[in-house]
Amino acid sequence: MKTVLITGGSEGIGYALAECFAKDRFRILLAARNIDHLKQASKKLQSTYHVEIAVYSSDLSIAGNAERLYRQVREDGYRIDVLVNNAGVGFLGKSWEIPIEADEKLTILNDISLMTLTKLALKDMLAEGNGEIINIASTGAFQPGPYIASYYASKAFAESYTRAVAEEVKHTGIRVYCYCPGPTDTAFYPKSGGKKPFLTMSARQAAEYVYTHRGNRCMIIPGFLNQVCRIVPAELRMKAILLMKKKTL
Repeated sequence: MKTVLITGGSEGIGYALAECFAKDRFRILLAARNIDHLKQASKKLQSTYHVEIAVYSSDLSIAGNAERLYRQVREDGYRIDVLVNNAGVGFLGKSWEIPIEADEKLTILNDISLMTLTKLALKDMLAEGNGEIINIASTGAFQPGPYIASYYASKAFAESYTRAVAEEVKHTGIRVYCYCPGPTDTAFYPKSGGKKPFLTMSARQAAEYVYTHRGNRCMIIPGFLNQVCRIVPAELRMKAILLMKKKTL
């Protein structure tokens, strides 16, 4: 039985991806901060798909916890066949008013933990000659995001880092994907302080898209509009974001 580790796996895209893997009879390892949410997610998955599930309560916005999580998973005897770095957070507001501590935690969660887990998983996967990593970025990676500056910058890092790693392991049997969904109907918006856009994908739609579009290409971008937006000059996209986000403050 193959094993998938999904961070931020108790809700949103992470949970929807867990359902996709469970349908294909993967062993599911869910990691998130809230143990109650993890238990609820585990119960739903087990009752529906009857697969083996383990949960790990870990705050990946704290330095060192990503490595601790991975070591614990390995000590429990699991070999990671697929890693999904989904956990992330964003904050809406004027960049100088968002507390330094909040942006530090954002950077650790969105970037450093993603990078750490990718490094650790790759070492094991390369030793075996197979494996798969899916790093969840965002269309926010394609241009600066005024009034949500740190989040967009963190996703730009995730995109750049993932694409570089994918190139390094291109001929090793390891597949590395960077998934850049557009607006998605998850708890991200209320948690970040923003308003959900009018046009969004559901978490299930977003998860099913990346699940079914894994192949030879690193970059996975769902939806025609999201793909077209990528080729629009970044300066124009940034000004559009400026106007949209400013209205929500």
